[in-house]
Amino acid sequence: DISRVRSAMHVVEPQSKGPLTRVYVCQVGAARFQNHCIVSTPAPKKKQKQSSTRRKKEELPRVENRIALLFGTINKERVDQSRKKARTSLSSTREDDKMCEVAKVHAIWEPPLQKPTLNGKQYDESCLLSTYVGDADAKPKKESATDRSIRVAGWLGLQPLGWMFSYADDGRHEDGDALPVHGRDAVVGAKLQIETMKLRGREEGCKFVTLALDGRVGATEAFQLSDVCVQMAAENVLSLPMVDESLQSTRLMTLKDPIVVSGDETKLLDSVLLLVNTAMLSHVGLYSGGTNAPVAGSVKRSSGALLIKTRKRILAALEKGNSEALKELCDFDTLLALDLLIRQSDSKNLCLLAKKYARGQKKSTVLDDHLKLTLQSVLGG
Repeated sequence: DISRVRSAMHVVEPQSKGPLTRVYVCQVGAARFQNHCIVSTPAPKKKQKQSSTRRKKEELPRVENRIALLFGTINKERVDQSRKKARTSLSSTREDDKMCEVAKVHAIWEPPLQKPTLNGKQYDESCLLSTYVGDADAKPKKESATDRSIRVAGWLGLQPLGWMFSYADDGRHEDGDALPVHGRDAVVGAKLQIETMKLRGREEGCKFVTLALDGRVGATEAFQLSDVCVQMAAENVLSLPMVDESLQSTRLMTLKDPIVVSGDETKLLDSVLLLVNTAMLSHVGLYSGGTNAPVAGSVKRSSGALLIKTRKRILAALEKGNSEALKELCDFDTLLALDLLIRQSDSKNLCLLAKKYARGQKKSTVLDDHLKLTLQSVLGG
């Protein structure tokens, strides 16, 4: 029966809204992520005269694409942020002010040991997909770096609420209809969202964003994935397309099973139908290290271990006093690196102090002598 077969097919149509109305992205973390994507190349010895178009092309840096997990909070705020109304102490809360849910990214975590392929063009999604497991029963006994990042984020009051990837191919910007998120990216995002839904429950886990960053210039766009995209990924109707030198664009995906698009059966899917445009604003994340933090970050890009400069900076801050030390410790990468060096109970206490300090309780937050001595001993002070 044709109608019964057709009713079992997925109907893919544009989705205008997702559970989140907007996302606030940490500008410090995004700049650091882009910095880590750029491969430093030695400057040419001889300067030759070049045409301006050629010089422009060569001015763009070489990029090795990377991915990151986003940690933050889901908050409620007014849909219309621009309306300022005069209020008095007797004003009641306005029922007619519509509220919406927004994501605030406070930390951007890059998994260690990423191995981009195709000469850096294709990010290494397996470093997250293989270790980001939402089902507690399916987790391996040994804690992975991803599990550790989720545990430390939890102590800071943060949750996984999205992921970020970089790209550097002109094909995503060459015409007015270009799209930064292709089919492959949508499938990776959907798989990560599915694990988040297992971890946090369906209601909360669906509040998940995908950020696409141009590794050469830092331009970033935000999307959510449509419900049907996540459903098809869960049922393996959408599987990860293999990318090689001959096939690098996965904007159009060929599926194994037919779907219904605009009333017609097809096996060809344009990935624009899987995305929900999401408004994006900039802010400084609570655990980004702040606007004075080094652009390259506080840890080694490959391993996530503390840089010698960072160790010296924290030791110097500990000498200066409580406030200076806590300011240095409001950095997610630093806290995660320290978690490997100190006992878990000390790490938890350190995170709880950083959380209090980051949220404004600056005078009442004090590093006790035990934690100071612990930090000085592991940092070589």
